[in-house]
Amino acid sequence: MSDISRRLIDYHVHSTYSVDGRSSIEEMCQRAVELKFSEVGFCEHIDFEPSDPGFDFFDYGGYSQAINSARSRYSGKLVIRKGAEIDYGYSYEPQIRAWIEGKEFDFLVGSVHYIDHIAFDLHSRLAMPPEIAVRKYYTKTAQAAESRLFNVIGHLDFIRSYVPPGHDPTQTDMIDLTFEKMIANRIHLEVNSRRRWNREPFPSRSLIQKYLDKGGTLFSLGSDAHSAQHLGIGITQAMDLLRNLRPREVHVLFE
Repeated sequence: MSDISRRLIDYHVHSTYSVDGRSSIEEMCQRAVELKFSEVGFCEHIDFEPSDPGFDFFDYGGYSQAINSARSRYSGKLVIRKGAEIDYGYSYEPQIRAWIEGKEFDFLVGSVHYIDHIAFDLHSRLAMPPEIAVRKYYTKTAQAAESRLFNVIGHLDFIRSYVPPGHDPTQTDMIDLTFEKMIANRIHLEVNSRRRWNREPFPSRSLIQKYLDKGGTLFSLGSDAHSAQHLGIGITQAMDLLRNLRPREVHVLFE
């Protein structure tokens, strides 16, 4: 593992600048310092689906000011990264590109929460047969990687939580295509430990191994915390998982 990964870092946290955030930037930073984290990356939701609760919620100006204030307050104590998590859809790519233009971010995470404009995570179910949903989901992740809009692909196999028992959510060639696009475009694979300190992260160990076997070396680590109490949960376990896979080479975001 790289030197930076031996320090405590969390590059996926949400504040109240996300529609579902529960803690302020100040509260998140204070918690990170208490836990002796070296770096924290804010990753606020940006949603383009008109029906999404977060549509048109994000305040870029207020967010930028709050990040700058936190950086001044925590200078020398905590490195604060300014990012965004953009819900990717191919049909919204022109709007995403236009929205990014002129804005300053340290990193952008691309993630998928919708299939055919239906948010499977909000409804806690798939609106179609699982094999079709899985293929459509990974088609979108491959398109996100191919778009070159993002530095990171977030919680890659998030859909596995919604696939019913008896269906293998890894049985699609679109996962291989996603990894190939990510490697070709030097996009980081996020190991997302959201509330999963005693369970496999997103993506699973087997998919992380597949990414490594294909020659992938770029990673990001994030807890996906939406409140200060959840910041950093599972990060050390995610680091240990990567070390136990014994990759020859690993590079973590911002190293």
